[in-house]
Order: sequence, then structure tokens, then C-alpha cells
Amino acid sequence: MELSQIRYFTVLARTLHFTRAAEECAVSQPALTRAIQKLEEELGGPLFHRERGHTQLTDLGRTVRPALERTMESVREARTEAQAFGRRETSPLRIGLEYSVPASLLTQAMATLRRHNQDISLSLRQGSQTDLCDRMLGSEIDLALLVDSPTLPERMHRWPLFYERYMVICPPGHRFQDRETIGIRDIAEECLLLNEDAACPVRRFIGALCETADTKPRRQHFANNFEQILEMVQASLGISLAGERMTTMAPMLRRPIVAEPSGRNIVLGAVAGRPLGPTPALFLKMLRARAWSLDAAEAAAA
Repeated sequence: MELSQIRYFTVLARTLHFTRAAEECAVSQPALTRAIQKLEEELGGPLFHRERGHTQLTDLGRTVRPALERTMESVREARTEAQAFGRRETSPLRIGLEYSVPASLLTQAMATLRRHNQDISLSLRQGSQTDLCDRMLGSEIDLALLVDSPTLPERMHRWPLFYERYMVICPPGHRFQDRETIGIRDIAEECLLLNEDAACPVRRFIGALCETADTKPRRQHFANNFEQILEMVQASLGISLAGERMTTMAPMLRRPIVAEPSGRNIVLGAVAGRPLGPTPALFLKMLRARAWSLDAAEAAAA
């Protein structure tokens, strides 16, 4: 059953005149007649009585008419929505943040975007790199800020944003307060406060350093987000690590770690070759155009 056959049927059912129906459909009358005949063959019986220029629907024609008219109405709605989609100036913005990558990195761009358009549908999702990449490939997320890794899927395009050091986060008055830098063996002597997900970049970083130094943490506590970890640090339950740009509300000691590597590259990821909606496309341009190195200089000065 072809869409043109359904269209010819609905017009003919309304006009009950083959010539007028052919004119309205912009086809020849023989072409319209052949299309109706093919439709009748497919549906198993005559749809119209043809009597000396007088045309009427058969019982079968009256039975299938509502369903075929609904089909045409659905097609018209789909075309209208597709045209509106093509003209749209905004679209949902769905962003992923890998564990330990702070949402504060998006604040400036989101504020600018909101000044451009206040009618924005925004959703943020934090997760592992594997989960976020799967969601981008599945069209559930538009963009994601990720820690660069050789395991990123080949289909994922990545734009470098900035490099940042890892910082040891300690409560005020900690024994590290008079130290300028911290080594991995110093860290291993402490109780480490980490994300419960082993895919967290901070956990992977610590694990790799400990393996290289042939040591292991004396004790570890786990939480499922960085806010909980900061509360545990503030309660002097241990220390943690975070990227240099991670902000903390409460006073904390922050000391760079001495290791190789001592930091990470943050990249913006999206599925290669897949068009983005207007809002994600604009947001991507804003993030890529941002002077991240200047932010780092300001953070260091502070």
C-alpha cells in the first residue's frame, strides 16, 4: 500500500468524482483509476461503485475510510512537525559530565546561552565515560565533558579544552598544611575518600600511581558523589583528590600532587558526523571558543 494510493482514495471518497479527484491530486484520471484498482486488489474488494458518472463508496470503502483518513492526517501532522523542526531556533540541550568533572565548568557558557534564549530545555547527567559515550551514541546525550583517554570510542569526536593538575584535598589543620607538594606514598598513608564507582577517573589515577609506586592506600572510604566526599573531608575522615578546577564551598587545603602524570586533559566529546540541534551546536561553539587557559591563570592567581 503506497501513500499516493491512500491520498487518491481519501480525495475520491470526499469528491465522489474521478475527474475532480484526479485534478485535485494533479494526476491524470487513468493514473488515479489504476492506483485505486491496485488498492482494491490489496484490500480484497471494490472500494467504489461506478454507475454512469455517479460514484459511491462500497461497504468495504466505508469501512476502511476512517483508518485511511487517519493515516493521511498523521502524515500531514508529521510534515508540519518536520517543517517546524527545520525552522526551530532552539532544541533540548543534554550534557554529560564524567565523574570528577565539575558542572561549574559549564556555568559561564550556560549563563551566556540563557541571555540568548530563555526558553531552554537543559538536562545534565553525571556518569562513567563508558556510560556517557553509550548514551551519546544512543542519541540520549548531545555532548559530554570527559577526561581524555585512549579508550574513547573511535566514533567519538573530541575537542581539547584544557589541562589541569590533580590536587590533594585536605581539611584545615591537616599535617600537609606546611607542604608545597604531596607524593603518592604520603597519600597512601592517609585514609582516601573516593567515588564508589571504580570507573571514576580519580580512582583510576590513584590506582595507577599506587601500582607504579608498589604501594596501596592504608584505608579507603567511598561515596557516590563529590559533595559527599567533601563533607567527609571536612569531618576529617580522610583526604581526597580532585581536578584543579574543582571548587569547594568550605575552606579546604589544596596541594598539588607530585607524580608522573600529575594531571589530566579535559575534552569535549560528541558523536563524529552526527548533526546537532541548534542549541547543542551553539553550546559546543561557546565551549570551544572559551579562553580556558585564562581561567587557569585566574584560578592560580586566586
